Amino acid sequence: MLQRLAAAVAASLFPLTLMTVAAPSSQAVPTAQTAYSCNITVPSRVAISSPYRTITASFSPGCLSYAQSGWWDLMHPTQGYEGSFNFDGASTDTEDWYDWSPLGTYSVRPDYAYDHNYDDMLQNSRTMTVKIGSRTSISSSRSGNYVTVKGTATRYSLNYETYRAWAGQKVVLRAKNCSSCSWRWVASPIADRYGRVSVKAYASTARYWRLSTADTSTTFGRTSSTVKR
Repeated sequence: MLQRLAAAVAASLFPLTLMTVAAPSSQAVPTAQTAYSCNITVPSRVAISSPYRTITASFSPGCLSYAQSGWWDLMHPTQGYEGSFNFDGASTDTEDWYDWSPLGTYSVRPDYAYDHNYDDMLQNSRTMTVKIGSRTSISSSRSGNYVTVKGTATRYSLNYETYRAWAGQKVVLRAKNCSSCSWRWVASPIADRYGRVSVKAYASTARYWRLSTADTSTTFGRTSSTVKR
């Protein structure tokens, strides 16, 4: 009993130490140091098919939850600044685009983003390739064991502001025997001055057919719908 009393008296001679208990992590308030970010998503491919169109960008949940403002510049590799996307609280933003804007692969470059405390936020970068749009039509007919596939390749004309023949373009014809089978090459005709091609192929049983054009430095290729003949 005397030993317990002596220990209690001795403990009372030392100063009381205060201990701070950290708040649960679920109650922690995000700061710039937690490296949350405001990110943008843009179309990776933009096909020019009319004199005017809009390009829509969307913003990440980090923007919607924490950001006060954010800005990204659209930079052409040779022409420089061509537009921008701005986050101001909405989930999307649009950029007006005209067919006279330069073609090429643009950098969607971060400029700034800050939260409601005016602390900087992390941003991402994106690229966006702008080319002329194209179309590929297809039709087919059968005579005995032979199928004739016809098609027309066209692309948007910046001068005429409408689709015109894609003369001289290689058009690839492919076929497959069933819906789940792999496509195989059949022929690669060159479009005439009107953008037309025609291929006659042996096919004793019904097959699936399609035509396609490849991307070029200025134009996106296009695959036709599928026909069964």
